[in-house]
Amino acid sequence: MDLAALPADQVEHAAGLLEHVLSELSAGASERDVLSRAAGLVADLVDADVVAVCEGPHVHGGVGLGQRFLPERGLARVVRDGGGSFAVPGLGRVRTEVVEVPGLSGIHLVVGRAESRPLPAEGDDEGLAAVRLVGRVLGLVVLARHGRERERWHRQQGAQGAAERTKLQQALRQREQVLTTSVRFQRAVSSRRPLPELLVQIAASSSELMEDRAVSLVLADPRSQMQMRVAAAVGEPTLEHSLVLAATNALGGFGVAVGDGQTPAAAAVHINGRSVGALVVDTRGRGPLDAVGATVLRAFAEHASMALSHADTVRAVEAASSDSLTNLPNRATLLRQLEVALRVTEADGVGTAVLFVDLNGFKQVNDTLGHAAGDEVLTRVASRLRRCLRGDDVAARLGGDEFALVVRDVDPRRAAERIAARVQTDVAAPMETHGTTVRVGASIGIALAEEGVSAAELLRRADSAMYMAKAESHAAGPAVAAGTVPGGVVVFQADMHDADRLRRQLEHDLLRAVQEDEFELAYQPIVRLADGAVVGAEALLRWRHRTRGLLEPGAFLAGAERSPAVEELWRWVLRSACAQAVVWRRQVPDLSVTVNLSAAHVMTRGAADDVRAALTAAGLDPTALVLDVPANLLGEDPDLLTARLKKLRATGARILLDDFATLDPAQAGVLAGHSLAPLRQLPVDGVKLDRTLIAEIDGPDGVDALAAVRTLCELGAALDLGVVAEGVERTEQAVLLTEAGCSVAQGILLGAPRSVVELGSELAADELGPVEPTAAAPALADLVDFTDEEAAEELEEGPLDAAAIFAREFGPAPVPRNGALTVPLAPAGVRPGAPVPVPISGVRPTDVRRMLDQSR
Repeated sequence: MDLAALPADQVEHAAGLLEHVLSELSAGASERDVLSRAAGLVADLVDADVVAVCEGPHVHGGVGLGQRFLPERGLARVVRDGGGSFAVPGLGRVRTEVVEVPGLSGIHLVVGRAESRPLPAEGDDEGLAAVRLVGRVLGLVVLARHGRERERWHRQQGAQGAAERTKLQQALRQREQVLTTSVRFQRAVSSRRPLPELLVQIAASSSELMEDRAVSLVLADPRSQMQMRVAAAVGEPTLEHSLVLAATNALGGFGVAVGDGQTPAAAAVHINGRSVGALVVDTRGRGPLDAVGATVLRAFAEHASMALSHADTVRAVEAASSDSLTNLPNRATLLRQLEVALRVTEADGVGTAVLFVDLNGFKQVNDTLGHAAGDEVLTRVASRLRRCLRGDDVAARLGGDEFALVVRDVDPRRAAERIAARVQTDVAAPMETHGTTVRVGASIGIALAEEGVSAAELLRRADSAMYMAKAESHAAGPAVAAGTVPGGVVVFQADMHDADRLRRQLEHDLLRAVQEDEFELAYQPIVRLADGAVVGAEALLRWRHRTRGLLEPGAFLAGAERSPAVEELWRWVLRSACAQAVVWRRQVPDLSVTVNLSAAHVMTRGAADDVRAALTAAGLDPTALVLDVPANLLGEDPDLLTARLKKLRATGARILLDDFATLDPAQAGVLAGHSLAPLRQLPVDGVKLDRTLIAEIDGPDGVDALAAVRTLCELGAALDLGVVAEGVERTEQAVLLTEAGCSVAQGILLGAPRSVVELGSELAADELGPVEPTAAAPALADLVDFTDEEAAEELEEGPLDAAAIFAREFGPAPVPRNGALTVPLAPAGVRPGAPVPVPISGVRPTDVRRMLDQSR
């Protein structure tokens, strides 16, 4: 009976019951009488039909078994099986429960009820507790009787009898102490005292009751592959670790070993029937434990088992409501707590806000350093989030790298924004993991509680706002280059509903689109400015959506980065581009194909394997593949970045840093974010100048931009790095790039993105590709220099053929392949001979290049 679990008003009754049992059993005239009285007591206490005290097949006393023929075989069977049923003459079959009598080896109490009687109420174990109480007291009384009998015998032997009597009295005191300690210990367990404190208490109490011997409690540690470790140790000198482990292993997880003077005694400890360690007692110099000592040892081992089983049950309950890695509440628990907060908000008027926190840069840590490092980062982030909270705030892990905070305040928006700022600062601080310094950032969405908005909807709103914050942080390139991971904070607004719904739909559609081949590639020509040759084509991803039509990357790539289908999507891009390159190189043998890789994909361990697999599947010469990697990767750990780029370059593909170099508007002529200096150590083959830089070189303040381009081209030549210009849209830009030393470019001027069929037909018809230099011809801008009055009169009648103009002034010249070049009249107010912008819509990119470059 668990006295500690009884209410205070029932403790007196329990004590009276214990006194009654002790008195009744102690009054027995003989041991057999004691056993018979025990059977009668049990029958009265639990209203049993049959009670027997058995030792194996022998029945020492009983109630309801009949007078002539005892069912010894049936009793022996249920004792052996630990329960069951058997037939009793005159009563029929009875259901039984078997309880071992502590301290009396092989003695059991068999308690039975007729099967015709109704079963006791489910969960009602008071009867069984009473039976165990009688069994414990019976063991003590019988042992005490044995002690008294020995005492009488030793008294007859003189002085030896006095010593034995003292020993028996000590044994009785030990048993009484065991009983008292058991009650005290059960109370400690019921009050949920800390498990380590309970284990130390068990070791100390067992040492005290066994003449202050050294005691160690050894348990299997689940954190180190269940290796044994000492959980508690008392007494001097302490037991050696090797002896403790030897005694534990010798047990085999069962029973009690009394020791032999050299090997310690030990009793097995279990959790829900599973062996997890042992309680070990020193026997050196004192000999093996006697029966009393073995009983005490077994009792305290059972106490340890009960404490561990209770703690295991508590942990199981807590595990169902918390995250196992960070020990923060999980999503389900957070939603329950948020629902309570919303109800309280309606009652006390204090507002509630939810912060949805998503880590920036975590996937890269996980992919590059492994999941163990990722788990360590998540654990540290959880600790930092706890430090940012106030008294009643709640933090939870929703899954992956997503967390949520619940904040209550009279001004919830202000409080949430302050906590968000604190979270961003703390989370962004560098941390050491696996010998590497890593940084992550936090994108945070805030949603404020409103009347009628459920907990789930409020969390969804915070998620939507977080997504907007993450989208804004992607634009913070300089912050990445400076070695930090950006993150924003956005408060949910009503107009985010539609955007969020569309984003979620796109993420859902993306999984299907990858499986059903809804993606396709467009290709933009890459032109060599020296001769107008198309030397390559950049693969640009397009999604032919079922309902929204053809989507360009800006409409879905941000969502794709969060989708589990993104890695398979990039593998498809690599495979498709490589296969197409093989086809086109039959017409243009030196043609290359360029594929853009995301920063996350570059830093994954499997990026190089993906590239190699695509090259092998297509049978493409590796040098024909160019990989554009984002320049903002320069903000990553240089050693790790170098290792990843080396693996990519080992595939044989060429590597260009994309979107490289922009002008700092605050400092004229200064490049923002990047320089070519770090490229000396990086395994790359060139850079692509950012289109924002190219857009400025022919503007009113283009001197600084042009100087920057010239500097980069000169440095690139010195470092043997290629320089490619993006976003060339005007002839003036092409002229200036050529003069600055840039040899390769792409843009609308040189060729818009086009389908596989369109580009393929042009290559097949030899409309694109290398051209032979011809006689010198003027630049297009110079054509208006000879539109004098006479030419103007001719132009009034309509546009002139470019070849006719060239022939009249310079002799025969090549005819544009795609028709006439339209040269308009000078606008009103412009003097004759002044440069006039020339439309080029009717001119092939190769012809533009020829006229530009041969005019020098």
